[in-house]
Amino acid sequence: MNGSDIEITSTAATSGHSAAAWAVLAEAKEAMRLAGRSQWQGSYPAVSDVETDIANGVARVLLHGGQVVGYCALVTNGCDPAYAHITGGRWLTPEGTRYAVVHRIAIAPGMAGRHLATRWMRMLMAEARRLGCRSMRIDTNHDNVQMLRLLPQCGFSQCGTVMQSDGERIAFERVFL
Repeated sequence: MNGSDIEITSTAATSGHSAAAWAVLAEAKEAMRLAGRSQWQGSYPAVSDVETDIANGVARVLLHGGQVVGYCALVTNGCDPAYAHITGGRWLTPEGTRYAVVHRIAIAPGMAGRHLATRWMRMLMAEARRLGCRSMRIDTNHDNVQMLRLLPQCGFSQCGTVMQSDGERIAFERVFL
C-alpha cells in the first residue's frame, strides 16, 4: 500500500487529540534517537508544546480512519521571532510579507514510508494560502534526512540558517503563486 491509497484528513487539533498527538511526537523523538539524530533529543518538544499549540489554535493533526497519525503546529500570523535573523542567505519574500510556519511536524513511525508527510505538507500549504499567507517557512536540523528530502520535493528552497533555542537550523521557504 502506498500513500496515495490511504485516505487522510488534516484538521485543527482539540484537547481530545492531545494525548495521541503527543504520542506521535514522542515516537518520532525516539525514532530520531535510535537513528542517531540530534534533533528533538532534549526537552523539546514536550507535551506542554502540544497543549500550548492547541490553546493557541495552531495545532493540527493528520487523521487516518479517525486515528491521529500526524501532528504539527501551523502558525499563519506571518511572525516567527527566530526567523527575524537569517544568516548565510536570505528569505525569498521581503520583510512584511505574511507567511506561514510549520513547527513540530511528525508522522507516526508506523505510517512512515507512505508519503503521508508530502501529502500533508501540500494540505498545510493549501490551508495557509486560503488564510492569506504568501509563503511558508520551515526549519530543520542538519541531520533530519527525511525533512531535508521532503522539503525540496514540496517546492521549498534552502534560504540560510536560523537559530532556535536548541541550536542552528537550516531554513527553507516556499513561495505561493
